[in-house]
Amino acid sequence: MEKQFIQIQLSLFFKLGYEGPFEKASLIIKEQLGNDLNAQIIGVPNNAPSEFPRVVINSPLMNINLSKNRIDFFSKNNTFVQDNFEKIFTILNNLAMEIGRVGVVITSFKEITLENFKLIFDQKTISGLNPKEITIRFNEQESMNSFEINNSQMYLTGLMKNNEGITRKGIIITRDINTRAEDLNINKFEKDNLRNFIFSALSKAEAAIF
Repeated sequence: MEKQFIQIQLSLFFKLGYEGPFEKASLIIKEQLGNDLNAQIIGVPNNAPSEFPRVVINSPLMNINLSKNRIDFFSKNNTFVQDNFEKIFTILNNLAMEIGRVGVVITSFKEITLENFKLIFDQKTISGLNPKEITIRFNEQESMNSFEINNSQMYLTGLMKNNEGITRKGIIITRDINTRAEDLNINKFEKDNLRNFIFSALSKAEAAIF
């Protein structure tokens, strides 16, 4: 059975923290992605960690979190990033934010029996075990588009309802392609190589052991 797409997340990390008014940032985002979006300015103390969201924007198509040090786009539309790249880049320009780190996360579901899932293990090692839940995560460090990346895969047993409302057992697959945190101030992302990196990460994220 084919994997069923659940969600995409695009995370863009700023080299320098955003210090502008968050009301203005909210308007910049809405101007590009829809003035009918529901935006909320989150009141947090000035000394709150930079990663705490200051602006949260919701719609049936997308969720956006803007923090001082990053902006995250979430969507249940698997072509959201490709369809809206130009608008996303315009938002970055209008926020005057330079990107130093990028992450692409795709979450999917695949119907599979627990017994088939266990085939990934050495059967001699697992033969005496009878797990009802399994979580596997591994990360490879490699290069992609001249950037050093983490290529992470996670698989865990889970449930999901299909379009008919029937609950199915299977595995939730998370593919996370991201540039390394320690390279935030080294990497230089401009429009063309940002697009190329994101699109390459989307393609790479399609590969999975299940």
